[in-house]
Amino acid sequence: MRDGLPARDKAAVGSFLRHVLLGLLLPEGFPHEVDVVFSPSAVQALVQLTLRSRDVVPTVKSRTYVERSDSERVAARARREVAEVYRSVVAQVVVLALRHVLGSDKALVRVGVNAHVHAIDPATGEWEYPCLVSVDVAREDFPREDALRNVDAVQCLHRLKAIVSHHPYALEPIEPVLVFDLTEYAFVEGLDAVATLDSRPNLLDMSPTNFEHLVRQLFEAQGAEGWTTTQSNDDGVDAVIVNRSNLIGGLAVVQAKRCKPENVLGPSHYRKLAGTMEEKRAGWGVLVTTSRFTVGCEQQARDHGRMQLIDGNRLIWLIEEYLGKEVLIG
Repeated sequence: MRDGLPARDKAAVGSFLRHVLLGLLLPEGFPHEVDVVFSPSAVQALVQLTLRSRDVVPTVKSRTYVERSDSERVAARARREVAEVYRSVVAQVVVLALRHVLGSDKALVRVGVNAHVHAIDPATGEWEYPCLVSVDVAREDFPREDALRNVDAVQCLHRLKAIVSHHPYALEPIEPVLVFDLTEYAFVEGLDAVATLDSRPNLLDMSPTNFEHLVRQLFEAQGAEGWTTTQSNDDGVDAVIVNRSNLIGGLAVVQAKRCKPENVLGPSHYRKLAGTMEEKRAGWGVLVTTSRFTVGCEQQARDHGRMQLIDGNRLIWLIEEYLGKEVLIG
């Protein structure tokens, strides 16, 4: 695995660092869920790791045997004390991860860590994955190895300007410093494709690049953040959308197909998008076309549950509704 490290191969470095973190000596019961993305251009690693849930901290302070009643008297820890211990545990795991990543790859310039926990939202009863700590650290700012033994992890993260949940024991989420999923993509500068549209333009006359930017702007007009990628091929990702309000499930990869109405999109297009979602670990996938979809493609998308299809008729309506432009197809 180290063979790819001198060349700073993205996949090799990411895989190597992931194995380093999987080898962390943590107490029994800690999850071994970690992912790493390496950015060759920034010489930076971004780590997404899963923390142990709140049950790692015992809530019982002491147990006393009562001879008269042949019973056990249990004294509970104060909730504030339990919360402070959990805060310290979370901080120690993050600092330990930073130390191991920086120590195992001396060429890294920066390391980012997003620390999450699996938990059930009591309001919905659904599983969620809130981020409790997010930090982006330059190598020169991290404590020296011989000084780490004297470091208080909570204060260390504060000095490193980490974003830490005010109430980690209550699983109060924070907004990550870096969006883990976005580091896998290469983006181009946004183009105002809407401004290039004349009165009732034909979308088929647009260049593929302009069409991809138009689709991005359509989602931005609906309140999402959007980026157009440098890739432009039928099997790739044309745009990436992040909706912070989770209306479309967080991060979505978008494929934009500018084709004539008679070129109907079928199950093969569904499979390509599903494969891209799996490869990029995207929460949602969106397939936009100026044409239409076969019944089989629509059914597979519904069965998938995390895929949205936008055909030509709906695209025309969305552009008029959110971008204020009347367009034609064909």
